[in-house]
Order: sequence, then structure tokens, then C-alpha cells
Amino acid sequence: MTALQEMVTEFGCTVLNYTGNKIKVSYFYSEEMYSKYLKGVDCMQGMGIREINDKVDFSKLPSGVLVVVQNDGRESARYKYVSIFKATIEYKDTTRLKNQQKASLTVQIRKQKYGKDFNLLLTSGESINFNNLKRIKAFLDEKYGRYKITDWELYYE
Repeated sequence: MTALQEMVTEFGCTVLNYTGNKIKVSYFYSEEMYSKYLKGVDCMQGMGIREINDKVDFSKLPSGVLVVVQNDGRESARYKYVSIFKATIEYKDTTRLKNQQKASLTVQIRKQKYGKDFNLLLTSGESINFNNLKRIKAFLDEKYGRYKITDWELYYE
């Protein structure tokens, strides 16, 4: 994980302004504070400069964290994932030779608020974007076979 990736997880809103060969980073306590900042209120939490090669995997952002991407001060993208479904599934682990032992993991399905993507986040650390929910279901079916949902939560926005 890059230093920049770690930093964007610590604040409610981060602005990454790619300019020249640097990234100018502005941090805000929340998305609401960023909105106030845009209206002229001095409420920036902090700022810094990072190297252009300091990468961020937007699909691994924590739910509810907003990242605004700018190029020379002009907004080009926003990333904010909101949870829509979280479940624990049980499946037979076919990688273990003995008796295909039962295993479990937590899956979280998130919607990109400012885009069309859905994101599947697994407790194993995998984070994969899909363009619809059917593709997520097909991926889970292929990877985990006949699995059983043992606990689940549905989130409303």
C-alpha cells in the first residue's frame, strides 16, 4: 500500500490534483467540509505534495470516503463507494485436499456513487469492480461454487 493510499483512507474527503509531475493533495474532515471549502470557508484539514508515481487503487477506498481527482485544478472524476450489501458466506474449500473443508468469508457489495460500477470487497483483501450485479453473482458462483449465505445486512441510502 502506498503512502498516498493510506492517507486517503484517513480522511472523509481527499482532493488529488495532478499538476505537472506532482500530485497536490488536499484533505478534508468530510465531504460537507469540502463543499463549504468550495464556497469560500477555510476548512481544509491539511495539504501536501506527492510524487506522480504514488498510486491510489480507488476500488480499495473505505465505504463513505470521497476522493476527488483533478487535472490542473479541473475536476475529472469522483470516487465514493457506498455499501449496499454485506454477507458472510460458507463454501467448500477445494484447495484443501482433506474432505473439502468448510470455509467462510465476508463479501461486501458496494456501489460507486459517482459512476456505474459495483465493487466486490472480500475479507481476503480482493477488491474487484464489475459493471453489474449479475457479474458479481457469476464471479462468486464460479469461485466459490455452491455457497450458503449465513449472515447478511442490506444498506439503504
